[in-house]
Formats: sequence, structure tokens, C-alpha cells
Amino acid sequence: MGSLRFRLLIAFTAFAGASVLALVVATASLAAVIAVGAIVAVGGAVLWLAADHVERSVRVIRGAAREMARGEFGTRLPAEGAGELAGAFQDFNEMARSFEDRVEAASQERSRLMAAINSSVDAVVALGEDGVVRFANVAAETLVGKGEDGLVGRPLAWAVADRDVIEAVRRAPEEGAVSRHLIERPNRQFLEAYVAPITGGGEWTLLVVFHDVTESKRLDDVRRDFVANVSHELRTPLSAVKSVIETLQGGAIEEPDVARDFLARAETEVERLVLLLEELLTLSRLESGDLHFTEHPLDMRDVVHSVGQRMAPYAKRAGVELRVDIIGRPQEVSGDPSALERAVVNLVDNAIKFTPEGGSVDLSSRAEDGSVMIVVADTGAGIDPLDLPRVFERFFKADRARQRGGTGLGLAIVKHTVEAHGGSIGVDSQLGAGSVFRLRLPLAAVADAG
Repeated sequence: MGSLRFRLLIAFTAFAGASVLALVVATASLAAVIAVGAIVAVGGAVLWLAADHVERSVRVIRGAAREMARGEFGTRLPAEGAGELAGAFQDFNEMARSFEDRVEAASQERSRLMAAINSSVDAVVALGEDGVVRFANVAAETLVGKGEDGLVGRPLAWAVADRDVIEAVRRAPEEGAVSRHLIERPNRQFLEAYVAPITGGGEWTLLVVFHDVTESKRLDDVRRDFVANVSHELRTPLSAVKSVIETLQGGAIEEPDVARDFLARAETEVERLVLLLEELLTLSRLESGDLHFTEHPLDMRDVVHSVGQRMAPYAKRAGVELRVDIIGRPQEVSGDPSALERAVVNLVDNAIKFTPEGGSVDLSSRAEDGSVMIVVADTGAGIDPLDLPRVFERFFKADRARQRGGTGLGLAIVKHTVEAHGGSIGVDSQLGAGSVFRLRLPLAAVADAG
């Protein structure tokens, strides 16, 4: 009863009744009353139809508005049969079309933003006022590694139990500034955490970004170790030379036999310094790419045979049996003969040094799977499993008590030399059971064709 049509009819009836009453009073004519009654009836019918049309149009508009509120942004009003409301229907459709375009543009922009955030290698987490995670990108879910539990909907402390970060999250809304924190996780993983307030982010009030700095931290440690190791390696021979000079100055130079002995010691230490500096220079040029090897076709069987003959006297003096086994067809590679021979010599020399008297060293080579495999196996003391990942680092010495000279740069040079030739090197070892170094180089095209 509260419809528009009913209200219009009530208003019209009241108006018409008042008009009839006025006419009757004024003229007292029955004909006039009948005429006015007819006019009222016709007007009422017209008003009834007009009100019905308007009410149906309003219902259509309200239905379309509800559909759009449910997210059906493609809703449109039928312009046909709208009559006088056709212009309003067209305006509604234009508004709906513009709104749909804006929603689609916003959706695309959000999709692009989410794709960019999820492609980031940094873990990104958005928090609400209660410290609960409202959003986490793929990197954050991977970082947490909590399986299918997920991160969204949980407190940040559930994923990152770091007191400094949790405290920074608590203080950030009050301080309104970005804070940075270093976190150490298990297995020596280091993260930089940045906590920043979000302005105008709705339910997102804080942004926490975790950047993995493990590799940078490792490189910093390597640089520190490098400086310390260089200082150590230089200090020993320099101290020895200084001691020789002081001894000679103290009068030993007047005794020829003693002087010759001290000068020989000084010469040995100077040679050690020269070797250290040469290896440092070589390694530096290898790492920077400034050292370019010559490319020549060569058969690694010849290289292995030459190394075996060259190292046999050293093995004999050490009481170690050196066995050389060259297997199969030609093993032609493309590379620098002297550099590759130095690499194999270094491996065999290390094996002899760390194999006790009565032990053995096996040097073998064979062609397999498109590459040449050179293996140096010894029956020495072996390497601790914890030290294996670091044996190719500069100056690294697995057990200084077992070192017999050397600079600790040899294996690092071997690794860079082999990789510069497109190859790889690895090691397997067990304490008390010896070590096995495997050097792999790609066969040259000539060898493949044969």
C-alpha cells in the first residue's frame, strides 16, 4: 500500500473529490458533476498506467543495482520500451560500463602488482594492527617452510621467532619509521628484515621484507679469512728471513759454513714468498677473468702419462706407490696443455703429501659420456665431512697439523682452471679411508667425431 502508484492515486482522488465538491456547491448542476466525474475516471486510469510503468522501471533499476552490488558488473538495463525513462536507463548503462572498466583496470593492476611481488626473491609480508599476517608472497611461504599450514592468518612470531623483529613490529606504528634487523636462522642462513609502517593500506598496517644476505655474509667471511690467511702466510717467511738477517748481522756472517746455512734458509723462505705471490696473482687473474688460456687440441692421455713420469720420483721418496692407468680410446680436449698439466700435478702432489709411507696413489683417465674423466685416489687420512664443501676455497687447509708446506691456494687454482676449460671438479672422502678427486673435461669435437 505504500507504493508510488497508490500514493499518486490517493493524491489524485483527493484532488478530484475536492474539485467535484466545489463544482456541486458552485453550480448545483448534475451534468457538471457527471462531466467532472468522467474526467476524474479517465485521469485516474491514465495515472494508474503511468504509475505502474514507473514502478516497474524502478524495480528493474533496483534489481540491476543489486546485481552490480553482488559483483555482476556486466549488468545492463534494456533501453527498449523504457519510454520517458529511456534516458535514465542509458545513463545507468553508461555508469555501469564506466564502473566495469574501472574495476577491470583495477583488477589488472592488482594482478600485475601481485605477479611482481610474487616474483620477488625477497619475502614480503603484510601485517594487520593485531600483528597477524594478512598477505604473504610466494618467497615468504617458501622461507617459512611450514608445509601446507600457510602463513596468512597467523601471527608473524609463528614464522619468525626473532625477538628484535617482533619488538620492531610492536613499536613501528608508534615510531613511524623503517627499521632494519639482521637475523641468523638455522644452517647459518642470514636475513635482513626491514619493518615499515603502511600509510593508507586499509587492513594492512605494516610491511615486513626479508632479504637473504647469506651469500653476502659468506663473501664477507671469505674476505676476512683471506686477509687473515695472507697475513699469516706472509708473516712466517718474512719472520724467518728477518731472523736470518739478524743472526748474520750478529756475527754469523763471519763464519762461512754457518752463513751459507742461514743464507740457504733465507733463500727457501724467499722462494716460498715468490710462490705465494705468483699463486695469488694467478688466482686473482683467474677469478677476474683476466687470465686467458690458449686453446690447443691435446690428448689427455699424454698429459696424464707426463704427470705420472714427473711425479714418480716424488712418490718414491715419500714411500708411496704411484699407479697410472690410462684407459681406452683417445681423450682429446681443447685447452691449455701447461695449465691442465699443472692442475693434474697439483692433485697428485696433494695426494702424495697426505698419504703416509706405504700407502698408494692411483691416477687414471678415461673417456665417458662425452667427457674425459681424470681420477686421483689416495689411501691417505681423508678429509672431515664438515671440511669437504670448503676444500676448494682460497687458503683453506682442512687440518693444519697435517700440512707439509704449501700455500693453501693450489686447489682453488685447480678449480678455476678446470672451470675455465668448461669442466668441473669434485671430491669424495672419508676420514681414515683416503680421498678421491674427479676432474671432468668436455671432449673436443674432433674426439666426438672419431
